[in-house]
Amino acid sequence: MLKPQKLAIAVCTRSRENMLLRCVESLGQLIPHQYFEITIVVCDNNNQPMAAELLTSVQAAAQHPVEYVHEAKAGIPFARNAALQTARSLTPNWIAFVDDDEVLDPNWLVEMAEAIQNWPAEIYHGWTQSTPEDLDAPWAFHRPKNKRASGAVMATAGTDNVLFSTKAVDGLMFDEALRFSGGEDLDFFYRATDRGAKIVWVPTAIARESTPLSRLSFQYQVRRAYSVANVQAYISRKRLGARRAITKTTPKAFGRLLGGIAGTLGSSFMLLVNQHRGRQMLLSSAKKVASSIGLLRGVNMKLGNIYQKIDGS
Repeated sequence: MLKPQKLAIAVCTRSRENMLLRCVESLGQLIPHQYFEITIVVCDNNNQPMAAELLTSVQAAAQHPVEYVHEAKAGIPFARNAALQTARSLTPNWIAFVDDDEVLDPNWLVEMAEAIQNWPAEIYHGWTQSTPEDLDAPWAFHRPKNKRASGAVMATAGTDNVLFSTKAVDGLMFDEALRFSGGEDLDFFYRATDRGAKIVWVPTAIARESTPLSRLSFQYQVRRAYSVANVQAYISRKRLGARRAITKTTPKAFGRLLGGIAGTLGSSFMLLVNQHRGRQMLLSSAKKVASSIGLLRGVNMKLGNIYQKIDGS
């Protein structure tokens, strides 16, 4: 029998009131589990503190105690650090992060508790299933697909759907240099695993999100591919040093560049016979080219700002 543990679930938000309410409502609808005693931490990353009416609505939807913190300095790592420090002040055994544009399945707590029993570890990463808002959008090709076995060990994790032991990240903070680039969560959990923490994959602990139309465009997806590769290379250099990171990253960058160029040529012919497949090939190829550029810039410590603009409401 598991001994009851305190759990602080943190949600950071900025200019997405409707999404926040849906997210917090899903937290209020979680099936209780005797292992967890829940408090919800809401970090508000807007210029001005949350309106009293909205905070009242959030507290009502949560159905659990809510700790509110305002962080006026815009940027995901600033918000996550404020949420993390607020959560730590509650002296929990566990902290979880979910994004404000997600809803958790009702059995999320149950699945996380079972994972803790089945796979001893310090960090548990759930599966965020992202589905296009418009399945018929011309550049909407991604669908949720699990690529790992339950209990698989991971090198790092995201803060979209994660639960971790407070002790495992003692003293760690999110890197505020990654203000609008994304990747501060990957960097955070790399540092946890680099000092011995274990991350386990829990695909049955599901969060769901709908990718808004603004993120389904050709331009955004290419820019996103650049950004992901960019920050991965940046983190690689932080962890491995310049020489090892450059040696690791450069061949990968040129391989993607050549693959992207070849794919672009192939997509030109495919578009003539199969529009859907041709668009898919063209997007994939453009993402490879963007990724190659992102890798080269990231390993030279040049970061993007894809998250400066807020999508959704």
